Amino acid sequence: MRLRPVLAVLAATCAAALGASSAFATVNLPKPGSASQVSALVAASSQIQQLPRNLLPPLGQAAQDSPGAYYSVASRLCVGVTKCVFGDRKSKTTVVLFGDSHAQMWLPALVPVAASAGDRLVLVWMPGCPDTTITVWSIQTHSGSRACDNFRASSIAAIRSLAPKVVLLADRTSDIPDAHNKLTANAAWQAGLEQTIAKLKSPKTAVAVIGDVTAFTTALPECLAANPRAVQSCSVPNPNPRTHQHFAAEAAAAAAEGVPYVNPQPWLCTKVCSPVIGNMVAYFDKLHVAATYAEYLSAVMAAALKGIVGP
Repeated sequence: MRLRPVLAVLAATCAAALGASSAFATVNLPKPGSASQVSALVAASSQIQQLPRNLLPPLGQAAQDSPGAYYSVASRLCVGVTKCVFGDRKSKTTVVLFGDSHAQMWLPALVPVAASAGDRLVLVWMPGCPDTTITVWSIQTHSGSRACDNFRASSIAAIRSLAPKVVLLADRTSDIPDAHNKLTANAAWQAGLEQTIAKLKSPKTAVAVIGDVTAFTTALPECLAANPRAVQSCSVPNPNPRTHQHFAAEAAAAAAEGVPYVNPQPWLCTKVCSPVIGNMVAYFDKLHVAATYAEYLSAVMAAALKGIVGP
């Protein structure tokens, strides 16, 4: 299933509900950008001060520009390996996307890749539950999250039984509290990710890690609404010193296990991460890439995964 027609239908509905003067459905959504196009837009993004008039999606819809709005089956939780299936659903070649909301976040970038390659894409995710083998803090139980531990263990078992061609791992790494409600140490994150990779890779199954994105420290797109002529007041340095993220730990874990590491940072940031890239709102909140921009990145994602996903 291609995302663009679904986006158009949803946008028309949103525009009607919001009483927008121009329906988003009538706007030509951007074709996936080439590496040079993405690089040029990102390089110029830190100079954007005023919101573009042709902003995609319109600012009033930006907070809803999440993957779950367009792939409703994947909006809340994907348990097991049969619930959330995309791409060529009848294909004998399966790619699994496994993790937390930062796995779900890349669905609009990966569905076109899988569909083009003739692969079946299976999403397995749970909010707030990284695929990295660590126990995280639960604000519901005020203790280590046994629900997350159980979900991870059962998911790994289900994925292994499926014997997919590839498993793509993606997680949020910013400010993750451990079982004692303290920030997870880099060494613990690396060791946990190595454990997960080791459990999943096999002679039949390759594994790759999609790195995390820089977290913002202000609410987006609310900050843009408050600063339409000062967009960069909402930007953050890259890396953001006000957050604790495990970029190096993830790259090191992938290297230690001998699996590819896909770094999305050049698709989003220079030394600065701008909330607007080209004429697109790049994030639907302070932690997640927007669905429109994620689909725009599908061509560079395909290039990064060449030889991993597809022939």
